[in-house]
Amino acid sequence: MRLLALGSLAVVFACYGPPAPDAALCQDVISRVCLARTCPGVNEQLALGNNECNATLRQRTGCGEEDFTFTEPTRERVLRCRLPLIRQGTDPGKAPSCEDVAEVQEDCPDLMNFLGGRQP
Repeated sequence: MRLLALGSLAVVFACYGPPAPDAALCQDVISRVCLARTCPGVNEQLALGNNECNATLRQRTGCGEEDFTFTEPTRERVLRCRLPLIRQGTDPGKAPSCEDVAEVQEDCPDLMNFLGGRQP
């Protein structure tokens, strides 16, 4: 029982701390989407062609800059839309499943437009 309590406490404190800056959150979303660029429709929807995904999307969105802040979509919206992308785990090198990416494409067209360089 003591071990369970200590484990629960460790999980609580692991999630404690200041929120990540908007630039870091944006870059995380971009990395996860880029890991899934072979999923149906992603490459086309983001108009990537043969371009390098991370660099292209960071440049388009401006989130490669340290002082980047979300306006549209909002930070809260991006956090909500990011949830399916981290279902497979929070390891930044683990690609989301194509089903999870399809959910983001369907439920978060504003995020996909932002990444694709299109205005709402």
